Amino acid sequence: MNNTWNWKGARWWKFDFHSHTPASSDFGKGVALSSHQEISYKDWLISYMKQGVDCVAITDHNSGAGIDPLKKALSELRKEGNEFYRDIILFPGVELSVQGNIHILAIFGRDKTSSDIDSLIGAVKYRGTKGKSDGCSECSASEVIDEITKQGGLAIPAHVDQEKGLFTLAGATLEQVLENKNIIAMEVVDISKDKPQLYIDKKLTWSEVLGSDSHHLSGSCNQHYPGSHFTWVKMSKPCLEGLRLALIDGDLSLKRSDCNTEDPNDYAGICIENIQIQKAKYLGMNKIFSCELNPWLNSIIGGRGTGKSTILEFLRIALDRRDEIPQSIAKDFDKYEKISKSRQDEGLLKADTKIQVIARKDGSRFRITWNCAEDIHSIEEEKEGIWKPSQGSVALRFPVRLFSQKQIFELAKQPQGLLKVIDDAQEVRYREWEQQNRELTSKYLASRARERVIETQLHEESVVNGQLEDVKRKLLIFENNSHKEVLQCYRNKESQFNAINVWENSWRGSAEKIRTCARNILPLDLNRKCFDDNNAIDTEFLDVVSRYQALFYDIQMKMENLADRFEDALKSWDKELNNLSITKEIKKAKQRYSDLVAMLDEAGAGNPSEYAALVKYRQELEDKINEFKENRDCLEDARIKSEELFELLKNHRSEITELRSKFLKNILLDNDYVQIQIIPFGNTTTLEKEFRELIGKNGTEFEKDIGTIDSKDGIVGMLSHDSQEPIGVKIERVKSAIKEIYDTSKTEILKIKDSRFTSHIQRLKPEQLDRIRCWFPEDSVEVKFRLNGSKEFKSVREGSPGQKTAALLAFIFAYGHEPLVLDQPEDDLDNQLIYDLIVAQLRRIKQKRQILVVTHNANIVVNGDSENVIALNVKSGQTQIEAQGCLQESTVRQEICRVMEGGREAFEKRFKRITVSL
Repeated sequence: MNNTWNWKGARWWKFDFHSHTPASSDFGKGVALSSHQEISYKDWLISYMKQGVDCVAITDHNSGAGIDPLKKALSELRKEGNEFYRDIILFPGVELSVQGNIHILAIFGRDKTSSDIDSLIGAVKYRGTKGKSDGCSECSASEVIDEITKQGGLAIPAHVDQEKGLFTLAGATLEQVLENKNIIAMEVVDISKDKPQLYIDKKLTWSEVLGSDSHHLSGSCNQHYPGSHFTWVKMSKPCLEGLRLALIDGDLSLKRSDCNTEDPNDYAGICIENIQIQKAKYLGMNKIFSCELNPWLNSIIGGRGTGKSTILEFLRIALDRRDEIPQSIAKDFDKYEKISKSRQDEGLLKADTKIQVIARKDGSRFRITWNCAEDIHSIEEEKEGIWKPSQGSVALRFPVRLFSQKQIFELAKQPQGLLKVIDDAQEVRYREWEQQNRELTSKYLASRARERVIETQLHEESVVNGQLEDVKRKLLIFENNSHKEVLQCYRNKESQFNAINVWENSWRGSAEKIRTCARNILPLDLNRKCFDDNNAIDTEFLDVVSRYQALFYDIQMKMENLADRFEDALKSWDKELNNLSITKEIKKAKQRYSDLVAMLDEAGAGNPSEYAALVKYRQELEDKINEFKENRDCLEDARIKSEELFELLKNHRSEITELRSKFLKNILLDNDYVQIQIIPFGNTTTLEKEFRELIGKNGTEFEKDIGTIDSKDGIVGMLSHDSQEPIGVKIERVKSAIKEIYDTSKTEILKIKDSRFTSHIQRLKPEQLDRIRCWFPEDSVEVKFRLNGSKEFKSVREGSPGQKTAALLAFIFAYGHEPLVLDQPEDDLDNQLIYDLIVAQLRRIKQKRQILVVTHNANIVVNGDSENVIALNVKSGQTQIEAQGCLQESTVRQEICRVMEGGREAFEKRFKRITVSL
């Protein structure tokens, strides 16, 4: 946890309910008792400070002598600025020895003194030695408890399960204490021990706290020392009233150190710290409206029209989550985005409205700002006290879940909208999946396009074969006469000459290539001004750099030598080639051909140049034939690649369904309220629109053959109509039918009523056919619920508005660690559902995520144990915070009673009427 956040409302305080100071005669009992008795009160305090203890009840044996010295020592430590100093709250008290030789802790408010404790000791008639347990009070245990309560303290039976503990008593003596209504908590040392049957029979549920009962300042003598045993207590600020309320709350506000090893003040990775609104119509016109939050449960309360929902909708705008509102209810939220031009205008913004959200994420602090004038968002991160710009999407970086009651109800009516909520889950990773899906689709379409290009090229193969046959026939005219041998020899040698040239040219420029590479291989010169020649570390680095620089120069020289060798080889090749027999044969063949050309030209016997052109043309045609063979191989490879990509695409499409289903299965495992199932390709509501877009026919044309989801006719009717056959199978059948119509005009799979539909399909572009093949309708969401102890789950479509809302809330509560913002989730629910579902779930999930809820229901605030209550009111036309804090604060309790119960008098009358009848 980042301790720099001094949040509003309640937090957890490390509370030691049972401690001893040198004022107890047995402090330091055991070895070196006298030396322990001499420990200063400052050292005593520092030992607790070092252990991070926040609150200590000073409970010496039958004495308050240590209280005033401790208060004085604490004040001096604070002034001295001791290195170990941290705030610590001292609760004056005493451990009283009472009749039956049992011990009872008395804990009082921070204002009490040693004298006040002496008065209590006198009132319970303890006659023994102060600081010792050598006597017992003359008053009974129950009387002692009553006296502690009368003097404003809390009576807590000490170590009830150990020696001198309450549970060592039996019979009427124990029963008398158990019946005392002034006990709300007890100190239990070993929670595994069974309680007395009498305690169980009376169905008592006293809160169980733990203290150190320390008599030493370290663990060297025993296992009880400052910080060894304690109880986390949830309060706004440590005070006796806050402690009393926490003890009444029990497990909601208490965590024993032997049951909880983690710091409960740790909070989720993302939290909203503050919402600031400036210059809105009813918020922040005169001064900035600032709503500070707590990392756990925050409740905004107030009468109708006090701006509760407005704050949440402005938060939605600031966090860029407006697109989450279903289109069917978007108009209901227009006023939150509309600039008000007059007093009567329903718009709630002004042109200069600014909304800022301070958020904490993974230990860092961010400020998100939205300006109405530009309708832009900006993100800043706090670094060393300065706000610096930070990049990224607000919605992606700060994934807050925000639901209004209308939004929840709309989702309940149209569960398909839940897909967006599901897809936003980290476990589903929909955005990552969507990007990969686009890439796979693009690759598949590109591969299919390449197939068509190759097929087009292969269409020329028969033409080229015919041309080649004609050329061969013409060449026979020359090759069948007396000049055949000269012409054939020339053709063969010309082919050899061309082959030699191709091979030679492939390496003739290698020397220059190597030299170019050698010139570019050296690294840039190191900027030596950045290094100090007199610094040993820098010198060591520079020496290593010099060694590598020399290595690079050596590589460059070797490459230059290689280039020289290539040039020498070229010169040697030119010389040697000129002397080879094959060169002489090629020259001889060319000469004989030249002589023949001259002779034929002189005699007028024909043009041998036509022969040369035919030979060249034949070679070109034969090369094309070879290319066709290669293209046929490429076409086969392309077809295989396309099918492989399509299989990847199909599997990838199945993957998102599996991710969604797995996510729902995990988060709803053993959920008593809701079941959600993903139906593959089951979203039939958009089938007609999607299919018409694929074939390029919007509107109502071909309605008989395309159909609608409301009828059984046509393609869409067949797909959307319920049957035993999975929709995925039907989709593949439709794709096959479209392909059959396109290729053959046959309509055997589909019974086409309008021949124009067949003609239209045949006129589709090949890419449209490919996209039809890539078409996979969206999944659908099937929501079932079970409430009020019913045995079977039933479809949410059959539920009442309240049941639908409850089912969706059960899902919303079931997962996530990001902040959850709810606007009046109790609407449409009866009080039993509110308690069983909302209150119970809020108690559970607020430990792992921040919650902000607008509510009119006291159950949610009080029984949900809201750590931060924000009570709103309207003054001079502007929303203001009337009171804020946790439930222990009297101003907050008064506002809860006034706003949610109609005032104290109304609440008391209603309570009496109910309880009297019961």
